[in-house]
Amino acid sequence: MTKTADGQSIAVRLLGDLIRLDTSNPPGNEEIAVQFMEAMLAREGIGSQVFMPAPRRANILARLKGKKAGRPVVLLGHLDVVPAHDEGWVEPPFSGAVRDGFIYGRGAIDMKSQLVCHLLAFIDLYRSGLTPERDIIFLATADEETSGTLGVEHVLHKVDDLPRASFVLSEGGFITEGGGLTHARVSVGEKQICWFMMRATGAGGHGSMPHRDSANDKIVRAAHRIIEEKRPLRPTPIVTRYMNGLFKGKKIAGMTFSSLREALKDKRFRAFVESDPSLNSLLTNSVALTMLRAGDKVNVIPPESVAYFDARILPNVDHGAFLNKVRKSAGPEVEVSLVNETHSVPSSYSTPYFRSIARAVRSVAGPIPVLPFMTTGATDLRHFRSLGIPAYGLFPMALPDEEHLRMHGVNERLSIESLEQGLKATGEIVRFLASYAPPG
Repeated sequence: MTKTADGQSIAVRLLGDLIRLDTSNPPGNEEIAVQFMEAMLAREGIGSQVFMPAPRRANILARLKGKKAGRPVVLLGHLDVVPAHDEGWVEPPFSGAVRDGFIYGRGAIDMKSQLVCHLLAFIDLYRSGLTPERDIIFLATADEETSGTLGVEHVLHKVDDLPRASFVLSEGGFITEGGGLTHARVSVGEKQICWFMMRATGAGGHGSMPHRDSANDKIVRAAHRIIEEKRPLRPTPIVTRYMNGLFKGKKIAGMTFSSLREALKDKRFRAFVESDPSLNSLLTNSVALTMLRAGDKVNVIPPESVAYFDARILPNVDHGAFLNKVRKSAGPEVEVSLVNETHSVPSSYSTPYFRSIARAVRSVAGPIPVLPFMTTGATDLRHFRSLGIPAYGLFPMALPDEEHLRMHGVNERLSIESLEQGLKATGEIVRFLASYAPPG
């Protein structure tokens, strides 16, 4: 199951087809992608269930029955993507066009490519005639890019054995050259969302007569204090294991790295981390000003101004304590309130699942380090980890840093080579998951 009649890779064709189905969230419209997958599964003789918590917001689940009921293995992915506009793209964002060895389009990285690989590996397992030890579930969901309420959360309440899954595989890690060393990041945890808004009120007026009670001025002053605040570097167990595995014995910033704890005592290493946004976010409570709302006309001073911040806090940080510090930094001129929060429970990486994933990665990438990792963004895996289910994020394909930065941005794309690599390794992982009988 590798080539179409015209010689094109089936994975490439399917990814292009999925990208052309615009599932931007908002508004969502995942139903069109669900119908596409439902038809494909039906052609193979595989039944599926569709769950629709709201009009056009759909989720699809297919199951291969195992030798023993209960505690299924879940191949999880989301169908929605963040919005995209044509401006700046070399190919339209919903074209799925192939250009210079890359598939272009919104969702090429996040995460329709991995969904394609999950689906093809699932179908290959069905075609093989092998009966897995436990049920294998293919689950494609809605609403990951906002809250997950209409996606994973909804399906967890509708499928009895899903909250008792034995293992879940989804997004969050890949093969990278980050830190100057080719290695695989397997996400076993993630930072917590602590989005907040800042609101200020003041006297309105004509722009030609500025005064000292401007809502905008209050927001600017408070936002500046929050953005410029220096936040300490704080090691956590997962990040300590990751950085020790990545840097140990190497020359970093003019010093020989022995351990993260020791390195953080050296101002050269601290400066190195603080200059790298990805490493810095692994060790700090990050705060990004993302939206500003005020005023309708250039010559009118508005009576109200609002700013929104995307804060991602470390797993061991309390949301309330963090917001109290924000309020103290912001000062009395503004009101700070919580917009959204998530909580983080990490998965153990001392498991047969982690070891099998490492073998699969090395089968396509050679003898590289395979390291536990903490995702700085949020994924649907948090819903399973909170239930105590081992849940890992990995799409086992090479994704250079410059390509990773395109995710959610202009000219998001994935190389055909990386897609084929991901398909091969995903197939190996799924075959292991089918053959492994977890205790209990």
